[in-house]
Amino acid sequence: MFRACAFALICLIVLTFLRQYSPHTAVLAGLSACVGLLTLLAPPLWQLMDFCRRLALGAGLDGELLAPLYKGVGVALCARLTAELCRDQGQRALAAKVELCGAVCGLICALPLLQRALSLAGAG
Repeated sequence: MFRACAFALICLIVLTFLRQYSPHTAVLAGLSACVGLLTLLAPPLWQLMDFCRRLALGAGLDGELLAPLYKGVGVALCARLTAELCRDQGQRALAAKVELCGAVCGLICALPLLQRALSLAGAG
């Protein structure tokens, strides 16, 4: 976490100066900073996913039940990051539409869980 915060603060300082001289380059540098932070997040994310998978196996849950959860979290993260980047550029309406798309896609990701719950309720 400290590495991610240090990286973000350094990027913030660089972006502040870069925005004064070249706003277009600052946007691209900001996107690159986001990718860099996500790269730092990858190893802990894999550990978390592995833990959830082992926990589900220990509880006797099917691995297919976790797939919609992973997809939903991925959609939420992607939508949140994209919406914040849009807000940074002053595009609040576009950010709201990205969040709406994220909500709809998150619900679509949850459909297999709903179908499974309904089939269990009908079978009981």
